[in-house]
Amino acid sequence: MPGSGKTTTAEALMDVLEDRQIDARLYLEGDAQHPADYEGVAYLEHDEWKEITERYALLEPVRFAETYEDHVLVPYRRWQAEMEVPVETIEFLQAKDVYELPFELHRSLILEKWKAFVSAATESDVTYIFECCFLQNPLTVGLIKHDLHETVLQDYVERLATIVSPLRPTIIYVDQSEVEKSFRKALRGRPTEWAEVRLLLYRSSLWSKPFIAGRGGDVGSLEGETSLRASDFEDALARSDDFRQPRVLEEFQMGMAPTSGRHERGSSLTH
Repeated sequence: MPGSGKTTTAEALMDVLEDRQIDARLYLEGDAQHPADYEGVAYLEHDEWKEITERYALLEPVRFAETYEDHVLVPYRRWQAEMEVPVETIEFLQAKDVYELPFELHRSLILEKWKAFVSAATESDVTYIFECCFLQNPLTVGLIKHDLHETVLQDYVERLATIVSPLRPTIIYVDQSEVEKSFRKALRGRPTEWAEVRLLLYRSSLWSKPFIAGRGGDVGSLEGETSLRASDFEDALARSDDFRQPRVLEEFQMGMAPTSGRHERGSSLTH
């Protein structure tokens, strides 16, 4: 949930690991370099990609893209950061964003991305800290955007848990009881564009309508999402035989390192 303390918790955990001189990498929500997620990446068919490369050859789009047998992934945020890409082209690519795809295609891309990350991470001694991509993103896409049944989302989370299990991750679940206060805080601290997109997502969602109508607008829909997220967190992970029972930190005192225990290589997933 926006404003619940995920970023603060993830950054505090990174400080703890640095103090202990542990090699760690922190990836917050929206990081275009995220190794297990897609941020600002478009999915194009080969004919669409051909048109882009022919029209903007001088802007070197090939230097940024990943080409596969049946599609091309274009990290348009990175391309835009280094080149003066026309606004209309960025808008076209935004409409083709991985997070705008049909659910089945989107899910397959995300699962493959996680598999590739786990394969690389098992050969490394780096500890990774990820904010929100393990649980929040699947639920936001599957529930809020596509209004899918909870069993579909349950299966999705369990598949992610199985993929990441070789890294022996620790889940840090940040529970937030003061939903409205947290959401208002998030709105004040984020750019106007973020707030507009977030509110549009909830107001256009079929799943959100009962919450919006009955519980005071957008905050009501967030209350419903938070409830389901907590339920999925407990049930999906408990039922996954391949996933180690996580050490859930109910309270994380900022700036304080754990007092005992040996560090294990792996990932921390902050939600």
